[in-house]
Amino acid sequence: MLLGAFVPFRTRVISTLAFVFIIVFSESAGAINDTQVKCSRTCVAENCNSVGIRYGKYCGVGWSGCPREKPCDDLDACYKIHDECVDKKGLTNIKCQEKFKRCIKK
Repeated sequence: MLLGAFVPFRTRVISTLAFVFIIVFSESAGAINDTQVKCSRTCVAENCNSVGIRYGKYCGVGWSGCPREKPCDDLDACYKIHDECVDKKGLTNIKCQEKFKRCIKK
C-alpha cells in the first residue's frame, strides 16, 4: 500500500503549506539580515548602465546608507530623502516620487 493512503489528504496539505511557509520565512529573515549588514559607508558608482545601479550611499534597489551617514553629494541627498519617505509611506506613495523628482531638478 502507498504511504499516502495512511495520511489524510488534509494533513498532507497542511504539512506541505507549513513546510513552504518555514522555507519562505527563513529566506526572508536572511534577506533582512543581509540588508542590515550591507549598508554603505563609502561613495560608489557601480553598474550605472544597468538595473543594478548603485550610486553614492543611497541610490539603488536594496542599497542604502548606514544610519547617520551623510550623503555623498546633492543627488545622493535626494535619494536619502526618498529612502526615508518610502520607508515611512511605502514605495507606491506618489508624494514620495513627486518630492524626489522636485529634488533632483534643483
